[in-house]
Amino acid sequence: MAGWLLVMSAMAVGCSKPPPPADNVILLGLDAATWDVLDPLMTRGLLPNLQKLRATGTTAPLQSTQPSSSPVIWTSIATGKTPEKHGISSFVRFPTGDAGKPSPVSRTLRQGKAFWNILGEHGRDVAIVGWFVTWPVEAVNGRMVSDRAHWGAIDEKGVFPPNYLFDLAVPTMDDARAAVPKFMSYDFVPGDLLADSSDPAQRLNYLVFDRFVRAYMRDLYYVRAAERILQDGPLPRVLALYLRGTDDVQHGFWKFMEPQWFADVPPEQVEHFGKVIERYWQWTDEQIGKVLSYYEGTTPLVLVVSDHGAGPAVGQYKINVPEYLHLSGAHRDKGVLIASGPGVREGKAIDRASIYDITPTLLWYLGLPVGADMDGKVLTNLFTPVFAQRPMSTIPTYDDPEQKPTAQTESKVDDQALEHLRSLGYID
Repeated sequence: MAGWLLVMSAMAVGCSKPPPPADNVILLGLDAATWDVLDPLMTRGLLPNLQKLRATGTTAPLQSTQPSSSPVIWTSIATGKTPEKHGISSFVRFPTGDAGKPSPVSRTLRQGKAFWNILGEHGRDVAIVGWFVTWPVEAVNGRMVSDRAHWGAIDEKGVFPPNYLFDLAVPTMDDARAAVPKFMSYDFVPGDLLADSSDPAQRLNYLVFDRFVRAYMRDLYYVRAAERILQDGPLPRVLALYLRGTDDVQHGFWKFMEPQWFADVPPEQVEHFGKVIERYWQWTDEQIGKVLSYYEGTTPLVLVVSDHGAGPAVGQYKINVPEYLHLSGAHRDKGVLIASGPGVREGKAIDRASIYDITPTLLWYLGLPVGADMDGKVLTNLFTPVFAQRPMSTIPTYDDPEQKPTAQTESKVDDQALEHLRSLGYID
């Protein structure tokens, strides 16, 4: 009897017609997300939106690469390729050959197509918001808000179509100062920002500015941009929203969250800053809820991905920088993946996935061939057996051999971007 049931079950699977994919896809890039932080917060009920996605979908640790450089990894996620193929290898380039004059890496150095180019060429409209290395913007089938738009660079290179969102105000210091009490019990003074001061109070004030205020203002801008796009006509077929603040706060505030890993963290500082990472994740979860609310009445495929994980900057992960840079959190090589939506297995987990797998899986899910030159694989084990039967085809490459990367492109906000990278310890 048991054998007969197995045969009948196999026949039923074999004869079932795979369901169609979701009409809409939401790709949420959350920098430095780690199960080490998310698991306890979900258990406590503090991240209801992410928890719901997890409960209704399939999860995995997402294997990253070393060295852990965010622009490199987010470009790998967007292309399915290694940096040797896509050409983005660091935070900066040196266009003049002078090691003392770096320039933040620009999109014009990318080789080959990202998923938004491929989807657009196949008639899918896209909205790409804040994704790393998207400045200057490309002419996409939809809308793109580059990763430098939050600096106020709203021009023909910052947003596509040109002049789109020109009236979207960049968050101000007043916005950030009003938010500070929700995240910490500290009296932040915007005018007192001497990074390497000998005064511990000034250094703490700079910590709040550099690791919280900048992160919050950036993320708030891109959330508002995404909401404007979602309010503006039909929902895009594919929305990709990247939020970076979860990485900035973990770098700055880990020692207050887990003081046991560090020597001599004053108890009063733990009291002031010990909940910043937790509360920033709660705020991020709320923003995810806002985005998902626009899809009420629909059933989108939602993918949550991170470029790497995070943990305390101790032992082999210790970062040797001046104390005033406040780098008590460091990267780990495993991030997170959550998939939820039509065709996805419910309440399951898989053992492994890679940053290179996201674009191949997205293309296959939407019924398009996978590039044979992509380094990732299709994660069919995220999906039900019936859905995983959907045809899989390949194309040698989506790239045009005649289309070559151009020279590094400077922007009006290069100096601001470089100063922030230095403050984060990413460049000397």
